[in-house]
Amino acid sequence: MDYIEKVKKNNGPKGKVKISAASLRIIDTDLGVSSTLKVLQTNKTVRRKLLVNQLNHINFKDETVCINFQHVHDKQIISFAGTPQPCLGKHLVCLWEDQPNIEQLLAVYQFHNFIINDRQSIITVPANLRCINHRGACFTLPEKSAQTSARKATRFACYNLDVKLIQSSIVFSGKLVEFSPISLKIEIEYSPTEPFQWINLKDKVNLIVSNDLGVLYSGECNILKATGSSKKKKIILQPTHDTIQRFNPRIYRSNRLELTPSPDIAFNHPFTNKRVNLKVIDLSGSGLSVEDDEDSSVLLPGMIIPSMALNFANSFNFPCKAQVVYRKAFESEKNKKVIKCGIAILDMKSEDHVRLLSLLHQTNNKNFYVCNDIDMDELWDFFFKSGFIYPKKYSFIHENKKKVRATFEKLYNKESNIARHFTWQRKGEIFGHMSMLRFYQNTWLIQHLAAIMSKDQLKVGIEILNQIGAYAYDSHRLLSSHMDYLICYFRPENHFPNHFFGGVAKNIQNPKACSVDTFAYFHYRKSTKANKELPEKWKLDKSEFNDLSDLEKFYEHQSGGLMLDALDLIPEDKEMSDRTDLSSEYSKINLKRERRLYSLKHDYALKAVLMLNISSFAVNMSDLTNCISIFVIDSENLSTEIIRSTVAILSEKYKKKKFPVLLFPLTYADTHSLEYEKTYNLWTLDMQHTDDYFKNFNYLI
Repeated sequence: MDYIEKVKKNNGPKGKVKISAASLRIIDTDLGVSSTLKVLQTNKTVRRKLLVNQLNHINFKDETVCINFQHVHDKQIISFAGTPQPCLGKHLVCLWEDQPNIEQLLAVYQFHNFIINDRQSIITVPANLRCINHRGACFTLPEKSAQTSARKATRFACYNLDVKLIQSSIVFSGKLVEFSPISLKIEIEYSPTEPFQWINLKDKVNLIVSNDLGVLYSGECNILKATGSSKKKKIILQPTHDTIQRFNPRIYRSNRLELTPSPDIAFNHPFTNKRVNLKVIDLSGSGLSVEDDEDSSVLLPGMIIPSMALNFANSFNFPCKAQVVYRKAFESEKNKKVIKCGIAILDMKSEDHVRLLSLLHQTNNKNFYVCNDIDMDELWDFFFKSGFIYPKKYSFIHENKKKVRATFEKLYNKESNIARHFTWQRKGEIFGHMSMLRFYQNTWLIQHLAAIMSKDQLKVGIEILNQIGAYAYDSHRLLSSHMDYLICYFRPENHFPNHFFGGVAKNIQNPKACSVDTFAYFHYRKSTKANKELPEKWKLDKSEFNDLSDLEKFYEHQSGGLMLDALDLIPEDKEMSDRTDLSSEYSKINLKRERRLYSLKHDYALKAVLMLNISSFAVNMSDLTNCISIFVIDSENLSTEIIRSTVAILSEKYKKKKFPVLLFPLTYADTHSLEYEKTYNLWTLDMQHTDDYFKNFNYLI
């Protein structure tokens, strides 16, 4: 023998020797070596040739087999871990992982068999013991061994995963030892502050699995089995739910598409760190489903997948963070039991998500394009042909047409996290268009809706709104999208947006789900004659926490809608820290976006709050992103002259000689005879109420 010395033949015990727990290291295992093993399927025969290949594979993976010895009198089984060495034929050498006391072992025990744990099954090898010593043992392999399917699902070994077992306010700490989608084996150690006796084996527990990166799983479980000593317990748990509700339930959901060729998902399993690759059955922009074999299923409902890649024909992929949300068993057409699992996409880089949605929307509607490369000459041709740029609007922008072109070039043909555009095209010609702009922290502005005058104009407009609704639904749950709210400015006399946006808000009848607020709109032109000083006792300062709190109370009484939430005017902390991340996103594509807040007071009493948005010209074609918004709080004690002087003072912040002003509420302008050019409605939708939106939108079609 190459590995061990021939020390002793196993011809039975020579005498009785007292064996201590310290002298024999016994493996506590549930591999099924006892007589109480539940056999789920009939045995299969494994011939020696295949057995040798499997033993060499175990050696390659640096894993072990379970070597069993049986007591000569009471027939009890004890087990030891052995590492198989390279095997060439009928003889196998195994080295002890933890060395036993050979003399004491052989005094009252004799070799029984060794077992290979093949995940969902075990192979029982009735080998003959040739020799044994303190280093290991040598066996003669039989011609045939028995393979028994002992588990409904494969159980995988886990490493370096911490668990918290919580029951009735008591927390037990331990490790996750093994995992399968239908059971988990944990090991907890004794603690004087939380003794094992406090565990109620008949009651449910909550399990939390985590590693250095954070929580990977939490869920309610039943206790199936508990074994071990007074110092350490091994507990088998069974999750009680095969479905979790990750998000609020919705009636209107994403369209799941079956693609050809179907993509795959690939990831390192968060529990086992083994590579997993599964075929996608159907896919949407917010989730997908996959199919797996019952006996080798690896997805547990509630489990977080920190890094998963959605691969398309090994050509391109979309990395994301995901979570398993359900696991269902069903029979395939070939009467084979398979597992279908649903996976929700929790987060994905915004640019990757746009590419994914572009692919899915094209599959669903061949004429609809998301953020595709735009021929800018074609786009400008469309804007003029559709009447979107009408004479009065053109008179406003024509002096700065070079700046307008430069701004649109950056918004449409530079990849960014702040701009999205959608077009309805046929053979390259644009028939409909809409864009979105992230202009507030968690709010996207819908703008520039237009369609070519034709018999299909209404159809094109409706299809674009439908697709944008679907896009927003798929995107708003992703942290990277920053899409808690959608807003849109529209003129009440503009029939199409008033019918759909205004109609949706009117039918929902819940301003906390969808609201409309009306502004007076006029232009301010700088003048050297303007009064740029406020009378005595009037003061204009940067807004403070209490100022925005007063504005919030006023707006709640006046409207009760969502405008302040969407425009980032709800006070969050007394420090009033400035948000700079959004401005930095604009600067990445060489665009400007700033916001400043001022409070107008008389004798320290708040009269109005003014919001200055300062951005590159024509980010919005009506320049509503480059204007002053005035929120009048005390309309009875604020004159139009004071407002004009305030605007004159703040006009120094703008380089242009002429810029728009929005004033809320409209009743102030009417009661104080403040001249304005038109009115704008600000429509706001809370994305938690998409069911209300889609339901009422469909009524209006």
